[in-house]
Amino acid sequence: MFKINSVPKEPVRRLFTGGFSQMGAVKRDIDRRTYNVLQDNIDYYADKIPEVKQFAKELKTLNPKDLGTICDTLELNSYHALLTKVEANVDKAYSKTLREKLIPQMVKASKENPEGMDLINAIINNTDSTTSKYALHVMSGGVLNDKSLAHQMAATTKVVPDIAKETLSGGYTMDLSKQESFMSFIKSMVNKDTKSDKITSLFRDVVPFTEKRPETFEIDVLGYLTSKADVEDVRARLKMLPKVLEGIGDKFKDFDLVKYLTKSDKS
Repeated sequence: MFKINSVPKEPVRRLFTGGFSQMGAVKRDIDRRTYNVLQDNIDYYADKIPEVKQFAKELKTLNPKDLGTICDTLELNSYHALLTKVEANVDKAYSKTLREKLIPQMVKASKENPEGMDLINAIINNTDSTTSKYALHVMSGGVLNDKSLAHQMAATTKVVPDIAKETLSGGYTMDLSKQESFMSFIKSMVNKDTKSDKITSLFRDVVPFTEKRPETFEIDVLGYLTSKADVEDVRARLKMLPKVLEGIGDKFKDFDLVKYLTKSDKS
């Protein structure tokens, strides 16, 4: 009599299912994997990654959405574009970060700060693999478990597609300048001084206005995000702004858009 060793099933992947991996801003389909499939995925990765094995039982107690996000982070680790030495270094740093920091942080975030998991999910669903890996590596310093930033994380999650479009469009640069720009936005928004209502307002009110105008505006993003001005006042000022711009003529070069929009700021 003999025993056949159980071999974990190959994981059901969602991000890389063959073909060319898109670069820049992307739009991934929603996760349709069943909870049983996600648990099988964890068994597969636990068989190969000691840190996953260590948390396997706990991982299987998480809600399906977060378990799906964790499976996505593990799938990211198994995909290597290796187009340049820079991307190879991102892959190496991400793999180490995932094993040593992200897995326990994601388990804790799922239970205590789900807004952190939602933000990870939004990043993976709207950016290419290099950007996702770079972002998660940068975010592994503990921010995912900082409950004091939950409101800012929730608001940032809503505008991740806008940030990706703003920072990741255009041709391949062979460096991390676009990823750095993407994370500069994320850091500005997931910040204790940022007012969460300004996060969505930036991309729902301010940016759409500037895109319809012939002028080129310099936007002090951090200044706007930390302003105490009421969003309704900002919207009212935007309605008046076309006439204001008509009146200033050549003085536009000295016009400070954010200062104008937040003029009612009582700080």
